[in-house]
Amino acid sequence: MANDKIISFMKKGAEISGGAIGSAIGLIGGPAGAIAGGGLGVIATQLLTEIVERSMSNRQQVRVAATSTFIFDGVNRRLIAGEIIRTDDFFEQKIFERSKAEELFEGVLLKCSNQFQEKKIKFISKIFEHTIFDETISTETANQILTIANSLTYRKLCLISFYGRRASDFPTEILMRDVYTWYPQIVFSTNEKLLIQDLYELINMDILDNHNMLMPNNKSIYPDKLTLTEIGSTLYQVMNLNEIDNEDIKPAIEELKYKPEWGKSTNETINGERNT
Repeated sequence: MANDKIISFMKKGAEISGGAIGSAIGLIGGPAGAIAGGGLGVIATQLLTEIVERSMSNRQQVRVAATSTFIFDGVNRRLIAGEIIRTDDFFEQKIFERSKAEELFEGVLLKCSNQFQEKKIKFISKIFEHTIFDETISTETANQILTIANSLTYRKLCLISFYGRRASDFPTEILMRDVYTWYPQIVFSTNEKLLIQDLYELINMDILDNHNMLMPNNKSIYPDKLTLTEIGSTLYQVMNLNEIDNEDIKPAIEELKYKPEWGKSTNETINGERNT
């Protein structure tokens, strides 16, 4: 697939990738493409050609086109900023083995091709983009991050983004400070139940840290006291989750706040404070 065909294909994903296409074209067809060297160009040409020729629905092709656009846009921006693509064996092809870069690139494209929550595509694409500039990220780590990211809903990514940016972007937001089980008058909506379950699952995946507080079930969570673990911080950084729109995060924040109709807790507290 020649450069002009790659560009034509990437335009199919414009409804998802939006304005990123301009910078992506800069990498494929402009001076930055030469700076990127042969490794990335060969991978892009070979894999995109192969994947497009596979039996895929039109929507899957749109997602693959958007994914490649996001990747090339990000790479181009980093190159322009003076960053250098890794120079270890990441792009090296062996006689009977594909390069690590090729495997990861294909994995990202295929995972994104099936993302019905299409807002995730931009952030999953960052895994490949980030990895090709950072030699400290091993192939095994990158693939594990990809597997985890693929398993998370977009709302869970929003929760990771919130806890990663809380101090800087949401400093005045106060969530539930007490354990839910302390409030006998609580009646949860279905959405609240599932959101609390999201937190519970993120804690059990070692993405959110409950700081060793007793947690026998999902109603024993202190949302206001949670922070990102090392794994959570890695996901936050590698996937650029700081770029998630605040408007996508706010609904979850509102659902995790204390509700006045819950009244007092059995400990005579109202959201962690004594009623004086």
